[in-house]
Order: sequence, then structure tokens, then C-alpha cells
Amino acid sequence: MHVHFTSLETNVLSLELAEQLNYASSEQERSNFLKMHAAPWNQDVVITPHFILHKALREVQSEASEAQFDVIFFDAFGPPTQPEMWTPDVFQRMFNALKPEGILVTYCAKGQVRRDMQSVGFTVERLPGPPGKREMLRATKPANHGQ
Repeated sequence: MHVHFTSLETNVLSLELAEQLNYASSEQERSNFLKMHAAPWNQDVVITPHFILHKALREVQSEASEAQFDVIFFDAFGPPTQPEMWTPDVFQRMFNALKPEGILVTYCAKGQVRRDMQSVGFTVERLPGPPGKREMLRATKPANHGQ
């Protein structure tokens, strides 16, 4: 299996700071971690034989992709901290960017976020969250969307 991972970023961690982190548990993991941070912007970079990274220096608010992604991991700070990231327009852009049956996941489980996702066409489920989070949301684009 091959993974082609696209990351939209605007607040970038410097390579110098990444080098100071004690992130990885092995030298290979550390090497891959630093390779990701050193990768040039806006081009595909082979990190491992099965993992290609594309770092895009742009905001999700300007995303215009159509039916390109299988999964979106939406890891923005919560609505009180970054309200501009949690609007129906942003969810519409992510909905459009997903292929049919594509999935968006987020650790934010607020009722308004769920309702905004539903308003643009997602089917939304609350799931148990990871350690430290009570719940999370999984939003799925219907299989028949656009048919």
C-alpha cells in the first residue's frame, strides 16, 4: 500500500526547532521525521518507498480541490481559538475536496461543528475520542454525491 499525504500548512515549525524535539523512538523514525520537515514546499517528496509527502503552503480556506482526497485529518485548534477554521464555508471546501465515501475526522465534537458539517452534506458520527478526549467526530461524504 502506498500513501500520498498532502498537508496544508500556514504556521510552519522550523527545521531547527524540529531537530531539537525528542520525537522519534528510533534513528529511522528520527530520520524520516526530519526528512518531512526538511522537504521542499509544493512538490511531492518520497519519504519512504510507501510514503510520499506533499507539503502545500496554503490555507484550508483557499482549498479548491475537487474529489481528490480519501481522508482529511482536520487538526485545527478548536473553534474558540481559531473560529475562522470552523465555518460552513471551510467544511464545504473539505466536502468538495473529498472523493465519494471520503472521510473527515476531527477531535472537536462540539454540537455546532457537527451541525455545520451536516449542513454541507456530510453524514456525521460521534465516536469515542483518543486518550484525553471524550469524543471526536467522523464525517463521511455520501457515496452517491454528484451522481
